[in-house]
This record gives sequence, structure tokens and C-alpha cells, in this order.
Amino acid sequence: MNQTSTTNVTEHQTNELRYLHKVMQAIQILGEQPNLYVVAYGKIWRYADLLHIAVRYAELAELHGFDTSPFKNWFSRDQAVFQQHGIVLKVS
Repeated sequence: MNQTSTTNVTEHQTNELRYLHKVMQAIQILGEQPNLYVVAYGKIWRYADLLHIAVRYAELAELHGFDTSPFKNWFSRDQAVFQQHGIVLKVS
């Protein structure tokens, strides 16, 4: 992790990243079975939710100095799926 890139990270962003990590663990089955619905953290999650969360997770992870290249490769490979759900990647 590159400490210089974390200087502008707020506590809220850190807490959001932690929360999204927990959510991703709870709904990861949607990546293998996109037709399912998962009930977790007081919400019903769909495959589109998993994609949205993955993008936000990558944005926050990059702010925290983590390597997001595996995510970027997945996004590039499956870009049509993300576009179908109106999702745009906002990481550098």
C-alpha cells in the first residue's frame, strides 16, 4: 500500500470501504449465480448491486493506495456487462 496516496482519505471513506468489504463477502455468490437474490444487511441484493458495489469498492481501494489492476482487468474484460447496468469505472 502506498501511504502517500492515502493522505486525502477521509474517515468516512475508510468506514465505507470496510462496510463494502463486508457486503461483498456476503453477496459474492451473485458473481457465480447472477439470477439469485441475497438478503444481507437489511437489504435484498441483486447482481447489478454486486457490480455497483465492486466499482465503488475499487474506487475507494485505489484512494487507499491498493492495487486495483485485477479489478480493472475484470472491468475491461466484462465491460459490456457493466454497461448493460449503466455502470462506469471512475478509477485511474
